[in-house]
Amino acid sequence: METLQAMQAFAKVAELGSFTRAADELALSRAMVSTHIRRLERRFGLKLLNRTTRKVALTPAGTDYLEHCRRVFVELAAAEETLRRGKEQPTGRVRVDVPGSFGRHILLPALPEFLARYPGIDLDLCFNERVVDLVREGVDLAVRAGTVTDTDLVAHRVSGSRWITCAAPSYLARHGRPETLADLANHVLIGSIPPGGTHPRPWLFANDAPPPFELRFRTTVNEAEAVMLAAARGVGITQTMDLLAARELVDGNLMIVLPEHTRLGPALSIVHTPAAQRLARVRVFSEFLRGLCEYVVQRAAAHTGLKPIP
Repeated sequence: METLQAMQAFAKVAELGSFTRAADELALSRAMVSTHIRRLERRFGLKLLNRTTRKVALTPAGTDYLEHCRRVFVELAAAEETLRRGKEQPTGRVRVDVPGSFGRHILLPALPEFLARYPGIDLDLCFNERVVDLVREGVDLAVRAGTVTDTDLVAHRVSGSRWITCAAPSYLARHGRPETLADLANHVLIGSIPPGGTHPRPWLFANDAPPPFELRFRTTVNEAEAVMLAAARGVGITQTMDLLAARELVDGNLMIVLPEHTRLGPALSIVHTPAAQRLARVRVFSEFLRGLCEYVVQRAAAHTGLKPIP
């Protein structure tokens, strides 16, 4: 403890260039500050400070020792923070709302890790495709795709996305791989009908290039996960967000076709109320989700060769 106090005294004198000012900031007498530094110099057999009537300056040895002191202070602060967090382990229930495909393909596989890391936190997971009112429905945190327009919410962007056109290896083995947009006319296409809609979502390609013909969907499905499952089972070619298809891409169940025609998709954000942000249990789950999305995107990029979108 005495050595740490001496290091703090030395670092403060070096920072302020004054024994008197250092003593004031540390709530010590000037004599005590001088004693601490003399003991350090005596222990090392080196002069750490050059003192004149006008200023205090570091010697070369003092400069080296100051860097060492700063590293020690950083490590000490980190250790104290770790212990404090360990003592104040977050507890309570977090109500989370996420799109169904995101929840099933990204969140659920990672839940065991989170629950093991935070045994005091319980989760209520809601999977749906509509935009919920967080306050009215008692939701602590939600994942949303696209622009967040509600100014009463705090939003943290966690990932970009792109629209990819993909199919199962088994389908491509039977029907061949399309090399151009025009080739899609000769393939089985699976359309996705958005929630509350009656018509398939238009497919989007790079530079907003329209396909050279009207897309004909042999099959349409009104649930995003079912669309992806149909494609993974070899029904046909579909278009989806790369983040949602990441697991199927990594597992080899889906392959990207026409990669040069991928188009930027909506950003993914975590949203919550300002009040929820002050809750430790909400903060740690939000941080977990951010890290999870980054991991999923990086892993998928390593398999597809497509550069991750921040």
